[in-house]
Amino acid sequence: MFGGTIRLSTGRDSSSVSREHKMWTSPLSWTLVVLFSIDSVRSLDLPEYLHVCHREDPKLTECMKESIETLRPYLARGIPELDIPAIEPINLGDLIVAESVPGQGISITAKDIKAYGPSNYRLKKLNVVEYGKVYTFELELPHLYVEGRYVVDGRILLLPVKGAGKFNGNFTQGYGNVRIKGDRKVINGKNHLSLAKLDIKIKVGDGKIKLENLFGGDRVLGEIINQTINQNFSLLSHELIPLIEKALQRIFKRTGNKILERFPEEVLFP
Repeated sequence: MFGGTIRLSTGRDSSSVSREHKMWTSPLSWTLVVLFSIDSVRSLDLPEYLHVCHREDPKLTECMKESIETLRPYLARGIPELDIPAIEPINLGDLIVAESVPGQGISITAKDIKAYGPSNYRLKKLNVVEYGKVYTFELELPHLYVEGRYVVDGRILLLPVKGAGKFNGNFTQGYGNVRIKGDRKVINGKNHLSLAKLDIKIKVGDGKIKLENLFGGDRVLGEIINQTINQNFSLLSHELIPLIEKALQRIFKRTGNKILERFPEEVLFP
C-alpha cells in the first residue's frame, strides 16, 4: 500500500556494535560476573544461625555475642549440614576418686559418665582482645547434670561400704571462663579464621551426688552414706569438673572450626 523502504538508524555502525559485543563477551567480563554470582550465592546461603558481623563495626563484640547466643539451640540438637553432632549427652569416660572423704578410707569408681546442661549456657561477657587472634568470654552454666555407674569400696562411720549401681549428680550456679587463641588458614584460595587453642575453666557453686542401691537398697543406711559423701562435695567436684572442662574444650573447638572452615572470613566478617 505504501511504497519505499523504511530504515532505522542507531547512530552506530555495525563495526562498533561488533566491537562492543566482543568487549562484553571477553573472558575477563565473564570471570567478573561468575565471581560476583558466587559471592552473592554464598551470602544468600549463610544459614539462619550465623550472623554477619562487620569487623570494623564499633559494636562488633555485641554482634558476636548475639551470634553465639543464636547458635545455642542448634548445638543442643546438632547441625547435620556441617557434620556437627548434638553436644549432649557429653561422654566423660571414667573417673576414680580415692579417699575422697578424709579419714574414712573410701574409694569411688565412676564409669560411663555422661553430662547434660552445657548447651543451656548464657554468654555474659565477651572481649575481643585482638581480632582474629585472642578472645575471652564468660559463660554462666545454670545447671549441670551427670549420671553414670559407680563401684564403691571402703568404710564410712565405721560401716563397711561396698556396692555398685547407678549414680547421678547435680551442679548449680556454675560459670566458665573461656580463652580462645585464633589463627588463619587458606582454603580454596580464601582466608578462613580458625581456633588454634581453646581453654575453659569451670567453677560450680553448689551440688549434690546420689549413689543408688547402697546396702542393697536400704533407704536409711543409703541416705546416711550419701549425706556423708556430700559433706565433702567440693572434693568430688574437684575431680569431676576437669573431665567436663576437657570435654567442652574439645567439643567447642571442633564445632567452631567446622563452621569457620565452611565459610570464609570475608563472608562472616566482611
